[in-house]
Amino acid sequence: MILEGVRRADGSPVEVVTGGAGPGLVLVHGARPAADHDRLAERLGARFTVHRYDREVAGRAGARYAVADDVALLGAVLAATGARRVLGHGLGGLVALLATGGLLERRIDRVAVYDAVLPLDGAVPEEALEQAARALATGSPDLALAHLDRHLRTGSLGLTAAGRSERVQRLVGGVLARTGWGRSTAARLPQVLQETRAGLQLDSPVGAYAGLPVRALLLTGERSPGYFRVAATEFAAAVPSATALVAGGCGHDSLLRAARRCVDPLVAFLAGDTLF
Repeated sequence: MILEGVRRADGSPVEVVTGGAGPGLVLVHGARPAADHDRLAERLGARFTVHRYDREVAGRAGARYAVADDVALLGAVLAATGARRVLGHGLGGLVALLATGGLLERRIDRVAVYDAVLPLDGAVPEEALEQAARALATGSPDLALAHLDRHLRTGSLGLTAAGRSERVQRLVGGVLARTGWGRSTAARLPQVLQETRAGLQLDSPVGAYAGLPVRALLLTGERSPGYFRVAATEFAAAVPSATALVAGGCGHDSLLRAARRCVDPLVAFLAGDTLF
């Protein structure tokens, strides 16, 4: 449905897909669009009324992507739906934490993030992102996919191709382009790269989040790139209201696949079934 009175930064309306039953929960996606989260929404819907929407999009009306616009949009969605719980993935995790940290007053009771992009004192490596941006700018989307995959998915084909010849990396990218992840991500490559780089420009000391006013869970995948876990651990050590956990056997895309070892601790925390 179209949310009454909610507009993007360029004035366009916002469509929200709602399902499930229980307390309201807003899902803030990462690199993959809201439409790719059917399985996750179904599993979450057993405990929550799940609202999902597409975040701000780069290039609308010629405008560049701004994280602040995404934070404002999340605030508008929360106000319109009445939901008070948020689950963010990837860059959506950064948007959720920034929103919870005071930019939206007290509209959030609990926030959980999975493999959140946390630019803390340069903790997120940018080499693969820059290589992906260069490949895309020179008309090599398959090569860009290989670099982005290496940035996000430890143990993947993209990681295996690291340091190999450009020809090998292009071949790997071609294989990735035929996967579900590759098809969905390839269509959004310019957006993903622009928004991730915008997020990294918000690099700050972890102390900037010390006053987080609500309980937060930072879950990372055991098989996800290590920088997610390092940043989450540093965040939890500096923020009294935050807890960091690792989902055994899970990778960056395990949340989209609704893997139980990934989803169950998030559901338990958001439902208030935990001691933290």
